[in-house]
Amino acid sequence: MTGPQHEVSLLSERQPGDRVQVVGVDTDKALKKRLLSMGIANQSRFQVLQRRGHAVVLGNATSRIAIGSGMSEKILVQTL
Repeated sequence: MTGPQHEVSLLSERQPGDRVQVVGVDTDKALKKRLLSMGIANQSRFQVLQRRGHAVVLGNATSRIAIGSGMSEKILVQTL
């Protein structure tokens, strides 16, 4: 059962400080491949470090990744 702490939503809706896990990407094969090359795949875990509009900066133990609004609106995440 999905509770508030495991709510699934778009990455673009998350706030700085949120810890999230990618659960899906609703886009074409080319963008999925591009996201994979940046280290964003199903089950990847990140913290939202910054948000400006719908663009976000994600971070984990080893890297930071800037995601534009177009991409962030296609990535489904679950709160950890």
